[in-house]
Amino acid sequence: QIGLVSISDIVAMLSIPRPTANRYIQSLEQIGIVQKSPYYGKYCLSSRAVSIAHLMLSSSAVYAPIKAMLAGLSRRTGESTNISVMSFGSAQFVVTAEAATRVQHIQAGMRVPLHTSAVGHVFLAQMEKKLLSAYLQTGPWEPVTKYTITDPRSLEKQIEKVKGNGYAINNSGYLEGVVGVAVPIFDRDKRTLAALGLYVAGREKKDSRLIALS
Repeated sequence: QIGLVSISDIVAMLSIPRPTANRYIQSLEQIGIVQKSPYYGKYCLSSRAVSIAHLMLSSSAVYAPIKAMLAGLSRRTGESTNISVMSFGSAQFVVTAEAATRVQHIQAGMRVPLHTSAVGHVFLAQMEKKLLSAYLQTGPWEPVTKYTITDPRSLEKQIEKVKGNGYAINNSGYLEGVVGVAVPIFDRDKRTLAALGLYVAGREKKDSRLIALS
């Protein structure tokens, strides 16, 4: 499950005894690298761990090709781009590339609520049905703009649309006048690792153009 892991998952992935996996998780929890999620038996990376990962990316050779890819995408589209991960109920931007004359509001390290953004909707669309249902039960949510989806039923309909399309478009849900487009980034086993987002000024692009960009 995207962004979440259980003791059983760790046992299966690392082929280690369950008591050993428990000790690992307890140690990581004590130093603030992982934390319990709202979903029973599931753990996730803490915001501290995501921030550390961002610092490591920005100071290592791994960062260069990712940043270059985003910069190239920004040049081709003329828009700002980013890669985000899910971190304890939020989408956190870990790498960004800003178009010189476009939206300058998305910065690496920023966190946004899942219900407010295109990248958040991508993460929600990849959740198992049980976990998505649990998330929807936490609503209604506080609006960030007058266009933010705050009603669980409305968000559920939007997520179904994202599942069908394979991409998300969010108009002014987090920043008024800014439209976000996002797609999932999968690993070789088709598990969602992150989301690729692109942000444009809402009055400048029609839906057909946004779909082409996605």
